Amino acid sequence: MILQNGPLDKGLLALVAPLIVLPPWIWMAMRTQRCLQIITAHTIPFAKRTIWLVKTLALIVGVGGLFGAVAQVGMPWFLAILPGGVILFFALKESVQEIVPPKPSQDAAAYRSAWETYRILRRDFLRSWRWFGASFLMLILVTALADKMQRAVQIGLFAVCIVALLSSTVVMSLKQLKWLRWPCPRCGCAFRGLWGRLWLPKNCVYCGLPRAESTNP
Repeated sequence: MILQNGPLDKGLLALVAPLIVLPPWIWMAMRTQRCLQIITAHTIPFAKRTIWLVKTLALIVGVGGLFGAVAQVGMPWFLAILPGGVILFFALKESVQEIVPPKPSQDAAAYRSAWETYRILRRDFLRSWRWFGASFLMLILVTALADKMQRAVQIGLFAVCIVALLSSTVVMSLKQLKWLRWPCPRCGCAFRGLWGRLWLPKNCVYCGLPRAESTNP
């Protein structure tokens, strides 16, 4: 049986992409400070001007995308005015303040603990690559030997490998975020800076704390 797509089906399909893409941008527009803090793990300082620039960009993408989605579905454009106005209202209502990461305790024990945390985060991230590599190789192996397996076994193993690969990717990404956003033990900001380079610089990008504070750079 072949089902023909009617106007309603096409309208629903046209809304799938906006429903996936627009909510994060709308959230960013209405709660810009909170969103930036979560994305950067509370370790990146932002000036008020930068926050407003991010909020403006999020409003353009979020509200503009909302109007585009409504037009694509074929609904009158004025139906997007009310939700667009609500988004704009809450976005402008937010009290934008400078984001400054909390400064950690300044003593020798806190410094040693901070560098030990860095080494643990680096070790956990490197270990997560092993699980990702193992699940990826297992997927390749199952794919290569699929013709020699029964259909039920093939589907089961393939599903397990996909779940393992996706899970290991999520875990690896989270551990990488924690590692790259490791806070400097002196200023509390990310030692590597905003872009999270994979290597540890000789000095903190924000306060200049030397890497020599670590016994294992």
